[in-house]
Amino acid sequence: MSTKDTSVNKIAEYLRKEIMYGNIKPGDQIKEFHISKICKISRVPVREALRILHSEGYVDMIPNRGSFVRIVSKEYVHEVAEVYFIIAPKLLKDAIPRYTADTFKKANSLLKKIEKCRDFSKVGYLIWDFGKIIYGPSKLGFMKFVIDEIYKYNIRALNDVFVKSNDMKYDVTYHKKFLDLCMKKQTDEAIKLWNKHIHKLSKTMSQKTDME
Repeated sequence: MSTKDTSVNKIAEYLRKEIMYGNIKPGDQIKEFHISKICKISRVPVREALRILHSEGYVDMIPNRGSFVRIVSKEYVHEVAEVYFIIAPKLLKDAIPRYTADTFKKANSLLKKIEKCRDFSKVGYLIWDFGKIIYGPSKLGFMKFVIDEIYKYNIRALNDVFVKSNDMKYDVTYHKKFLDLCMKKQTDEAIKLWNKHIHKLSKTMSQKTDME
């Protein structure tokens, strides 16, 4: 990794935490020159860091106006959930029968990392990685692309749920039960359980937007 890449990632992480802690609030403008001054770095890596945050759903980049902390509405959360509920069952129906011993090994190893994670700026990425594992074996390429985009663009929302947790520990109970059902080849039951988990997660995200 180059020095430039390191600077970009550090700035992105700094801004994520400022947004998550509420020091930079939804709707606030993030000015490149201000951040470059604080971080004592040129505006180029700041601009690249903002592009990363835009791809994760933290920031809206408006031409000729600048970058603003994205306001996540309850309507948006519901819309994303509806799309997810349509696509996810089809993907899982195709993916689960293709799971191998290696699939379960990777998934369980990742769940251990999620349980140990206490850094809210990283947990969203770990959950995204878990999604890649459980949907990955599917041959439905376009649907996988859509799900991947949903996860990537909702890193912020996933991290918000982690921050909202009182014990600062992301609950992976549903994930473990899902894998157990998959191992027992109870595909339909596993999909129903996963949908229940997503409904619960969507509700938590909606409650979070009400608090902002």
